[in-house]
Amino acid sequence: MAFTVALGLAALFQFAAVVLALRLNTIYRRRFAWLFISGAGILMALWIGASLVDTIRHPPESITWELTFWIQTLATLLTSILFFAGIVTIEPLFKENEAARQLLASENAQLNREVQHSREEMQLAHRVQANLLPHTAPRLTGLDIAFLSRPAEWTSGDYFDFVQTDPHSLLVTVADVCGHGLGPALLMTTARSYFRGIARTQEHVRPILTTWNSEIGEDVETGDFITALVVRIDLHQRRVEYLGAGQNGLLIQPDGTAVEMERSGPPLGILSDFAFPEPNWLPLEPGQIMVFCTDGIHETLGRDGTQFGTARICELISLNQNLSAAQLVDMLDHEVSRFATSPRPQDDLTAVIIKVA
Repeated sequence: MAFTVALGLAALFQFAAVVLALRLNTIYRRRFAWLFISGAGILMALWIGASLVDTIRHPPESITWELTFWIQTLATLLTSILFFAGIVTIEPLFKENEAARQLLASENAQLNREVQHSREEMQLAHRVQANLLPHTAPRLTGLDIAFLSRPAEWTSGDYFDFVQTDPHSLLVTVADVCGHGLGPALLMTTARSYFRGIARTQEHVRPILTTWNSEIGEDVETGDFITALVVRIDLHQRRVEYLGAGQNGLLIQPDGTAVEMERSGPPLGILSDFAFPEPNWLPLEPGQIMVFCTDGIHETLGRDGTQFGTARICELISLNQNLSAAQLVDMLDHEVSRFATSPRPQDDLTAVIIKVA
């Protein structure tokens, strides 16, 4: 009778453990370990049940066998109790793990929503900024104009613009806010607003650049600045005048020689009371090509650690003067991308190319 009670208790604990294991397996069904635990519990329960039935039908007859059977029975009972206790005590741990997993999943979902929201905001900022830059080049008789604008991130700190002051004159500016990303893009938007407003009332580059510098200097924080080149092309007088604030340009002559349109003052915003000198000027001749680039093109690093540089730009343009401005821009973009170590630009890329007919 005692054997039967002991085995009965063992079977009871074992089946209870199986029920708990199956319950946990239902809750944590993705945990494959519970499948093995449940399977082991079922097999042990079947074995104990079979032993119980066999004991009832064939009770032990000898003392030796009775002692051996007692040891086996007690071991079975203890195993069942320990198995049951193990499942009971481990369930809270799985509950904690499940709660932590759900919390992590919730936080990940929230993070994904925030990332998606940020991406949508950056896409909106990209579209807004793109609308502030020229979509097409101006059409003036005697000039073939094309441009390239490729931001390193969603938004760009580069700025270029065209303002036609009269049927025979064109103002061109190319500017670069230090850094790239959202902050420089916001400053670029401010710089554009100032330039457009000044260009409506001023015709020549010196007062434009001086006033622009003064306005920018009142807004930027210490350490922020904008390099800029302002060029005025006068088709009536056949001359081009220019001033550079920390930025220069290139003029490629028909014979392939390059003239550097040198900077004449510090970047905008560093010295807000700086008075720029009288502009430099060059005669305008058929076959000339003007190239205005931001430093993202000049300073593109190649696989050997060298920069793309001004010399490569001059050589590229000089050897392909027969191409249109749009073709030259495409070629420059292709060569810079091929030269770079990464397909993604490390800085904003902007270029304006103007061919004189």
